[in-house]
Amino acid sequence: MTILDLDEQHPVTLVVTVGLKSKDLATNIVEVHADHVLLKPILVDGRTVGFGDTCTIDFLYLQDQVVYAWHSVSLPLVKIKGSTYYRVALVGEARPYNRRGSFRVYIGETMNITVFQSSGPQPFNVLVRDISETGFGFVSKEEYEISRTIRLSIPLTDRKTLVLSATIVRRDFNEEKGTYNYGCKFVEPNSYLSSYLMTKQRERQQGKMNAYSATRRR
Repeated sequence: MTILDLDEQHPVTLVVTVGLKSKDLATNIVEVHADHVLLKPILVDGRTVGFGDTCTIDFLYLQDQVVYAWHSVSLPLVKIKGSTYYRVALVGEARPYNRRGSFRVYIGETMNITVFQSSGPQPFNVLVRDISETGFGFVSKEEYEISRTIRLSIPLTDRKTLVLSATIVRRDFNEEKGTYNYGCKFVEPNSYLSSYLMTKQRERQQGKMNAYSATRRR
């Protein structure tokens, strides 16, 4: 993929890393030029976010269920005809993005899992805390064995379900709540999961912006 393959008004994700911490920020392409794109600025408390030299930024673009990336881009702020944008120079070709140890997206929703136990597969409803491209965490009152294979079913907006296989790698008991916290690792990567995570991240970002706008109008 090259810059000429990008579409205006298409959502993108910026993975901003400072030290050992990373955060995903959602925005949109406003204009595409031969050697750069203009992005809609990200606002926090009504102010445009700027990125200094201490940040490492990856530019992610989703197309045909594949996430492509330009790594270590810079995001200088520019003003054009009274409007502020990020000006991002994108050189060369973007490559499919494999994010290991990736940023986890908070979910906080009840979902269905199937646990493959010695007596056979059994379905359960559990609270999924968060999901990344490498695994997910969930809470349940049931006790499952470490290393058990489970199948997670994620409902999608188009009435389809994304089914993923994982292995339980961690289990902690919360005595106060009487529940178990589980950490799971996916058996293999899935490109549709990348699309789901980017969509959820954009929804969270948009929700925060809408909440802020509603507060400002009061």
